[in-house]
Amino acid sequence: MAWQMAVPRRESGIRLAWFPLEDTAMHRHPRSHRQPLVRRAAALACMLALAALPAFAGDPAPPPEARATDVVDHVFGATLHDPYRWMEGEHNAEFQQWLAAQGEYTRARLDALPTLSNWRQALARTNGDTVVHRAQHYAGGRLFFIRQTAQGNGTLMVREADGSERALLDPATLDGKGGHASITLFTPSPDGGKVAVNIDHGGNEVTRLEVFDVRSGKPTGDAVEPVWGEFGAEWLPDGGGFAYTQMVPPGRRAGGDPLLGMRTRLHRLGTPAAQDPILLRAGTGAGASASFPVPANRFPVIEFPAGSRWALGSFSGAQAEKRYCVAPQAEAVKPGVHWRCIAGLDDKVQSAALHGDTLYLVSTRARSDGQVLALDLSRPNASIGDARSVLPLQGDEMVSGISLYDTQQVATARDALYVKVSRNGLDGIRRVDYRTGKAEAVPMPLAGAASLFRADSGEDGFLLELRGWTTPPKSWRYDAAGRALRSLGQDEASPADYSMIEATETELVSRDGTRVPLTVLHRKDAALDGSHRAILFAYGSYGISVLPSFKPVRLEWVKHGNVFAYAHVRGGGEKGEAWHLAGKGPNKHKGVEDFVAGVARLSELGYSRPQRTALLSGSAGGLLVGGAVTHYPDRFGAAVSLVSFFNPVRMLQMPNGANQIGEFGDPRKASDFPALLAMDPYQSIKPHTAYPAMMMDVGLNDSRMAPWQTGKFAARLRAADTSGRPVWIRTDANAGHGMQASLGAEAAEFADIYAFLDAQLPGS
Repeated sequence: MAWQMAVPRRESGIRLAWFPLEDTAMHRHPRSHRQPLVRRAAALACMLALAALPAFAGDPAPPPEARATDVVDHVFGATLHDPYRWMEGEHNAEFQQWLAAQGEYTRARLDALPTLSNWRQALARTNGDTVVHRAQHYAGGRLFFIRQTAQGNGTLMVREADGSERALLDPATLDGKGGHASITLFTPSPDGGKVAVNIDHGGNEVTRLEVFDVRSGKPTGDAVEPVWGEFGAEWLPDGGGFAYTQMVPPGRRAGGDPLLGMRTRLHRLGTPAAQDPILLRAGTGAGASASFPVPANRFPVIEFPAGSRWALGSFSGAQAEKRYCVAPQAEAVKPGVHWRCIAGLDDKVQSAALHGDTLYLVSTRARSDGQVLALDLSRPNASIGDARSVLPLQGDEMVSGISLYDTQQVATARDALYVKVSRNGLDGIRRVDYRTGKAEAVPMPLAGAASLFRADSGEDGFLLELRGWTTPPKSWRYDAAGRALRSLGQDEASPADYSMIEATETELVSRDGTRVPLTVLHRKDAALDGSHRAILFAYGSYGISVLPSFKPVRLEWVKHGNVFAYAHVRGGGEKGEAWHLAGKGPNKHKGVEDFVAGVARLSELGYSRPQRTALLSGSAGGLLVGGAVTHYPDRFGAAVSLVSFFNPVRMLQMPNGANQIGEFGDPRKASDFPALLAMDPYQSIKPHTAYPAMMMDVGLNDSRMAPWQTGKFAARLRAADTSGRPVWIRTDANAGHGMQASLGAEAAEFADIYAFLDAQLPGS
């Protein structure tokens, strides 16, 4: 599926969020151009013109119906009707059968679309011989990275100091029980002699964390499970073991949510995993710490940075803020240690890193755009109130803002502290000398957003990758001694010529007068006469910023005469934490209003017209696209949602639901319920209403977002609709939330999307 993240990251600051995964950087190598640009564009434009057809009035049969058995709830004074409650729950055979029939129907209808074959060919050319390099780590003089080809899910590679490269683990060679295997995360030991790899099957993100010897490439026999794919090994400095965050094994779970009650355990290499002691525990029970209590719906982690005598404990969830505590490393490996807690959730700390006795923190409490603080832990009673600011910012520079990319906010290398500073979507790096405190900017080789920024406490310098909307990613390692960025030799080049495309940065004015950034990708020669089909994307949750990304599957849509735009709506982090809060909770409707105002702005600027514009979002962004469909059904032409969230008042009935309380609220509380009900697209569907055409994508192995969220919404929308337009569910039996999808799967998905929109949006 296309909403993919190269590898989930602990540096992102939030865990198990419902991500807008379509915007990760997929790296490509060049290929020869097969036809002159103008001839190719004109040829495909002619073929796509066939798509301006009525919305399938001649369907041979309707899609499979869903039975309706109304359930009525009375909650905090509100009456809620829920006719498709029966779809909920895991292992629901009736729903799974209905969903499979939906997928078969949609597949047949998609395969009959007149432009599908042409889009498949066009998008396949963007990755046919593509090679992606991502997730680079340096350890012990070795470079570790993932190499991914068009159909593969990524092979773990290592480059030795002499420049030679070899494969360490190809997941395609592993047992396929449960679906194709994927590497969700890997972590080298400090000396680079071993690597711990998280491996899932079928894209479900529930992994076995296994250790491999780097020299031989063979497993050491050390393995632990089940581990969620975002949580890797936190190695001890001597490489003799690691801490890991384990899900409660299936037979020991108290409730239905497998993500409740996680615990941090310590594994010593060569010892039985069953004997691993519990160091921290979410909730209550063995391993729960009186000095560092962790709520049951949060995820505890312990890091052991080299060069420091302190261990850094934290707990996180689907929100930007974390709690941080410290303990001596020698004690933190033992159960029952006393933790010294430094930052609570009210301190608004998004990330932290240790060097020696100094704890660096990024907080948005005093400054919405973030502040880098330093605290001397050698002072016995030091608290966050004693921390000092170490990096002055100017104007609209920011160090806050959550990114889906492989980037740290503060990174403690052996030689210096490095900080990622952003301004207007472009990233720069500041170097802060440990001894003098002097801060200086690292010269950037190009203007772009970072899709990789990582430093390690045992290595000098940092790794960096930058890319733009039309600029392929390029990667470097910073040579601290020479004060220069050196190429990794893994730069990506465009698979085709996109020089005819440009990105225009503008603004839209929302319903309440707020000015919202808007990025428009269009051909340089596009006539501003409203004649182009357009896709408008937005997300607006968790404070995640939608940043520039080089996506050839998206650029192909633009290259052939269409428009692809991004509304940087409230609820994201483009303007700091204040921008996030402006679209969160009771303000969620503001993001929907921003989204819909983007359609009007594209029309005002002459790029498209509302009837020619489709909305696209997914995951937590389903609240935006679903809210727009149910509240403003006549403001745009069609909508597409991917692995989406549509029924937040029922989120506690699904896995990973309790984790989302920090972002969306608690439906069990009278104070939170009204906002959850107001943002609930499923509950907002009105009978006898003309709704736009809609296609919804579902990964059948999705462990983040229950497929019944989409099933319920689609069934109710179809029953209420009077327009006769399609309401389709596209299913993928080999996918989850889209985190490890191949490039080929992404191309296939977007070919379906574009063919669907060709048929639903009128042409010029």
